[in-house]
Amino acid sequence: MATPQAHLVKTTQVSPWHDGIQGRLSCQVSVPHEYTVASESQAKLNYLVSAGSYVNAGDLLAQQDGFYLRQSLNAMQYELIQHKANLTYHEQEYQRLIALDKKHVSASAVNEHALSLELAKHSVAATLNSISTVEKQISALKHYAPTDGEITQLHSNLGSFVARGDAILSFTATDDKELHCELPLTKFRVDNDIYQAALFFFQSEPLEIKRHARSVNQRHQTQSVWFQVPQKHSLPIGKLINVHWQSQRSKLTKLPVQAVIFERDKAYVWRVNKQQLVEKVTVEVMQNQAHDFIVQSPLQVGEQVVVLGQSNLAEGTQVRLTPSPTLLAQGE
Repeated sequence: MATPQAHLVKTTQVSPWHDGIQGRLSCQVSVPHEYTVASESQAKLNYLVSAGSYVNAGDLLAQQDGFYLRQSLNAMQYELIQHKANLTYHEQEYQRLIALDKKHVSASAVNEHALSLELAKHSVAATLNSISTVEKQISALKHYAPTDGEITQLHSNLGSFVARGDAILSFTATDDKELHCELPLTKFRVDNDIYQAALFFFQSEPLEIKRHARSVNQRHQTQSVWFQVPQKHSLPIGKLINVHWQSQRSKLTKLPVQAVIFERDKAYVWRVNKQQLVEKVTVEVMQNQAHDFIVQSPLQVGEQVVVLGQSNLAEGTQVRLTPSPTLLAQGE
């Protein structure tokens, strides 16, 4: 019986890869918060900075008229004088009654004056509380920038009466910028890779991760990560910039594209062992280069993989090797 002839295949060596997985992300300069300046009382708007203005910390952004609040405060202060006088009267009356002989004053009269005294104390306390509230509202009629930033939107008009709690303007701080990037799940497993293996750079400067989202964008299958913008870079909010990333993974090798076969959602190669038998080895393609794939797999550097003649192979097929200098040069 004739011995089956071994299949003739071309092979190349598995090449080492030590540079990790690299790529580029398009990220946007953003800020974590937008401030809303709101009215703390119903008052007329007398001054308002223009939309788009850049302001420094402590600059006046808006001012409301305080005439009616000051009038209310004056009325409350007069009311406080009356309540204090009433309190003094009831204190004196109560002290006078309890000093009298019990034969000359009834218990009910004493209790009635004790109640009047207690009510007078509460009236003074309530008026003091109202005065404190109005004083706070008067002090809040001028609205100042909490930090350096830009006026992004006006919600009220000059001359309008702004109700308590209504927004006057929106303010964006410019001293706390960050970079917002969407990482594709096909390249990253955020909880594992980001803090352990991935490095990110902007203009060759390492970026520090501030936080990352736990949820996934269902439509794009991405996960959000925010980086601290280095202080020396003056980047306008909303600007798109490129961030370079590098992920260090174990068991990375480089293979020519001719060696990798794709079948449904998986990829594999044919490895030739020392007995000249082929073995099917599953690989995970991590990066696509011009003539090569960077893969993660059980393959070892120096092993032989088939680059031509795969069509008739099966597990354990006997093969004969022929060198492939051209393809090998492309994989180096």
